[in-house]
Amino acid sequence: MPPKRNRVQGGNARSRASAVPQGDRRRRARPESEDVTDQPAATRRRVEEARQPEWTMRSTVEGILLEGSTLKSNMGLNEFLRSYLGGTAAVDEDHNVTMQAFVRRPNAYVQDQQLLEGIINLTEYQELKIELDNRKILLEAINKLRHEGVVSLEQWRDYEGKDTVTPFPKAKINAVLTQVQREAKREAEERLRREEEKMQRRLQEMKFTISTTIEEVLFKGEFRYKEMKLNDFLLLRFGGKGVVDTNENVLLEEFFKEPARYIHDAGVLGEIRTTGAYLRIEGAVRDEMDKDEDVCRLKQAGVSNLQKWSEAAEQVKESVHEITKSFLDAAFEEASNPTATVLPIKMEGYYESVYNARWHHVVEVPDDNGIGMKVEEGKPKQSWTYKEVGETLEKDNGMQQSGAVRSKLMVLTSDKAWPYTWKGDEFIRDCYVNCEVERVWQIVLDDLTEWFGTHVEEHFTPERHLVIGTPGIGKSMNAGSYLLYQLLQCDVEKLPVVLYVIGNEHSFLKRPPKR
Repeated sequence: MPPKRNRVQGGNARSRASAVPQGDRRRRARPESEDVTDQPAATRRRVEEARQPEWTMRSTVEGILLEGSTLKSNMGLNEFLRSYLGGTAAVDEDHNVTMQAFVRRPNAYVQDQQLLEGIINLTEYQELKIELDNRKILLEAINKLRHEGVVSLEQWRDYEGKDTVTPFPKAKINAVLTQVQREAKREAEERLRREEEKMQRRLQEMKFTISTTIEEVLFKGEFRYKEMKLNDFLLLRFGGKGVVDTNENVLLEEFFKEPARYIHDAGVLGEIRTTGAYLRIEGAVRDEMDKDEDVCRLKQAGVSNLQKWSEAAEQVKESVHEITKSFLDAAFEEASNPTATVLPIKMEGYYESVYNARWHHVVEVPDDNGIGMKVEEGKPKQSWTYKEVGETLEKDNGMQQSGAVRSKLMVLTSDKAWPYTWKGDEFIRDCYVNCEVERVWQIVLDDLTEWFGTHVEEHFTPERHLVIGTPGIGKSMNAGSYLLYQLLQCDVEKLPVVLYVIGNEHSFLKRPPKR
């Protein structure tokens, strides 16, 4: 039975239809299903960015393809009419179907041609129709891939029938795959770079003595490829070919013992094993494994350092590989005749990274639920102010401008991290500056201002200051890094060199002259 002829309520159809501009137009109202807030556009953008999914190889194909779908097609016809054609446009309840049903058979639910024409010409309707057409294509692709056992992004990566998938969904999945692989490669390169830099520093700092251990002599603090993760190796050398999530924590030492256990695809494994990159790394790993065997063998014989090696029986020395014996003999000779000096390490790009650190700041944003927080780029327009109290400074809350946005935190980002972490295993790019950290700098700045001034007293030198507080609150990382940054911003002719000391590490920052 054909559906009943609909009755349009409120006013006349002609006046409403003619009031609807043709083609592109601005929305008259938001649909009831959309979230309406009074947040600034920048805040909404950041909220949306925060909601962006973090894709991994475990992400589902369905989740990737349907991500971002607004499901406006579930909106009722009356809700759509009220939202885009004014509050009085409506159809009978028995015609108030979902927009998904309406798009399939618009004439079945709205017979008034002027009203129908007004609906169909709406930009929002055209967008909805395109969305439904695209969703149909995506659902067909999801069902096809599920039928062929392709559910996750990892399975899609290894799927050989990609060309049988419709271009639109294929491009969407491939874009996410590229994003995931690029990020994984970047993280792997970062881990490798940090590890190599750490090992390089250890190598240059190393000075053999008779108490130096056998392990330290043989490996010299160098990067050990056998401790590299298999997936990192495959990402860096083969663009991710052969990567499997279950191998995430597998080390190359285990992989080279039994490669087929970790890469099941014989074709992929065979292709990888014939490359020069594979053969070089395999050779390096096997050399490291031989050295490990020698270290264990010597420990069992009671030989743990160069002193013990020099006293070991010839039979013990002959039990290790010839190259190991040569290394240990040469190291003992060096330890017996120390002449080496420790050379400074020039760390390319680190000065520029700290000097050009980027600013962000966190401010309070009042809303209907109270006070929220928002991150903004650059320095705040108004920072904290301080007043003299005795011999020190304290924050002056009374100087806060009425109605001014209140800064809660400032963040300085150095791409190559901060000197506090250059020696260790951490890699911290962000230095967090609160009102107390800024207060430390203001106290130091008072001394510098007097020191650099034209009427400085004779023999004046800046005082030595001690930052006190609970361990772990950021005295070294935050206050120390922020002081370094600010000192590098001072007049280079008055402050040409800055020495940063943390533990037994010294970073000597010689500033380039003015141009």
